Amino acid sequence: MLKDILSRLTKNADGKPKSNPVTAPYRYQINSEKCRGCDKCKKVCKAEAISGERGKVYVIDEEKCTKCGTCMKWCKYKAIQRLDMYSGEPK
Repeated sequence: MLKDILSRLTKNADGKPKSNPVTAPYRYQINSEKCRGCDKCKKVCKAEAISGERGKVYVIDEEKCTKCGTCMKWCKYKAIQRLDMYSGEPK
């Protein structure tokens, strides 16, 4: 029962994670020079915010991104960086 309550608080009606822009004043961006198109970030993104074809550079959809940071943690090429929402500088 507690698990169901927590799930409703953290997920939208469609079962995808909710974002909280108030607590996350940053965005994620994929560096096209470092990205190897390995597909790992796309697979681990629970919000399905990363698109692209395997072997090519991926793109993060800021509308869908919940800013959880999972993609950045899993990228072994360090191609994903967190940028300040306002200045665009790395955070």
